[in-house]
Amino acid sequence: MKVNEMSVIARHAMLPSYINMANFSERERQATLYTDLSLSVSELFLEVQSDKSQVILDKFCNSVCRFLIVASSQNLLDKFLLDKIQFAQFKNKWASKSFNTVYLIMDQQILNAYFKHQTDDLIHAWHMLLKFGAVDLRFSEEEIEDSFFQLFSK
Repeated sequence: MKVNEMSVIARHAMLPSYINMANFSERERQATLYTDLSLSVSELFLEVQSDKSQVILDKFCNSVCRFLIVASSQNLLDKFLLDKIQFAQFKNKWASKSFNTVYLIMDQQILNAYFKHQTDDLIHAWHMLLKFGAVDLRFSEEEIEDSFFQLFSK
């Protein structure tokens, strides 16, 4: 997966925040990035029950973009890089038994990364998102990349 190229685009994407910043401190900026990430994952999971595959793919790519923005702000992009073999390994994993549980675990990991400064939890949530996209949503690496570049390379 072209995570490095995608991260460059993500850093320059002018995505609106879901909730306005209260002030312009670094702490508030980080809180906004994590809030945006959490809410984008929520939007994805709200949509997965629909039969609108392109909308789901767009929401998935929005979550990918938000993950990359947070990773960039935390200097963790090197831990987010994947090659084709690593992405293929996600496809060999089992399908999720409960989307509710996947969502709750992923959100918990994101919140732990913010509140407890546990960067491994953010990486785990990233891997969960990619596995969810590859296995449960059945998106190919190429579909994700193509959609991501189309959405955010403007």
